[in-house]
Amino acid sequence: MNLKRIKINNIRAKSLIRSSQQAIKSVSDLAINETNKKTILRELYEGLRQFCEAIGYTKGYKFLSHEDATIFLREILRESSISMKFDRYRKLRNGINYYGDDISEEEVANALQEIPRMISYLRKYLGNVSTF
Repeated sequence: MNLKRIKINNIRAKSLIRSSQQAIKSVSDLAINETNKKTILRELYEGLRQFCEAIGYTKGYKFLSHEDATIFLREILRESSISMKFDRYRKLRNGINYYGDDISEEEVANALQEIPRMISYLRKYLGNVSTF
């Protein structure tokens, strides 16, 4: 496990929350098509990853890899279902970025629904950190 224990950093968490919200918002109203479907999935994943990283900072953890978010969700927050969903999106994003994999418009449409729901569910772990 590459999770690094750090001092809680709510300022960094707030910044990541803002970035997460911007990433999700930037693609939420786009009509999915052949040209933008990979970009939409990348931004959705990035927003989810940033949100998870923000939670980590509020709990005193820094992630040294994307896989650390999966471990954090599963082992620290005890959210195995969310962890599995996160890891599936991580693998989809890696396939797109590193192997040129394709993704269906239906998968992207599902992600547009599911990822904001996951973020909404995870908000409870932010404690007293304002989410704007």
